[in-house]
Amino acid sequence: MAQVQPPAGGPHNVVVTQPVPTTVVVSQPPQRNWMVPAILTCLCCFWPTGIVAIYSAYRAKEAASSGNVLEAEVQSKRARLFVIISLAIGVVLFVIIIIVRVSSPTTNQY
Repeated sequence: MAQVQPPAGGPHNVVVTQPVPTTVVVSQPPQRNWMVPAILTCLCCFWPTGIVAIYSAYRAKEAASSGNVLEAEVQSKRARLFVIISLAIGVVLFVIIIIVRVSSPTTNQY
């Protein structure tokens, strides 16, 4: 067999790399903060369920800041649910009030 000669110019080093396990950090996107919609639906739509939405949004924020991702997700979904419920009840009540006002006969005749 023929010997392989290194190219002219001196000795060369051969570097062999081996696969190395890599560290992968998986981070969840932050949960949506439902505090502002909760406050608005509490003030403008239906306050009983709005208060529950505010409380749930607060608990979601606290859980996220302490690193409890699972609890933050649960409380964020709960806050969203109560924001939607408050908004729906508020819209239905608003429509009912308008219908009653328009359909009631006026009794203030001079």
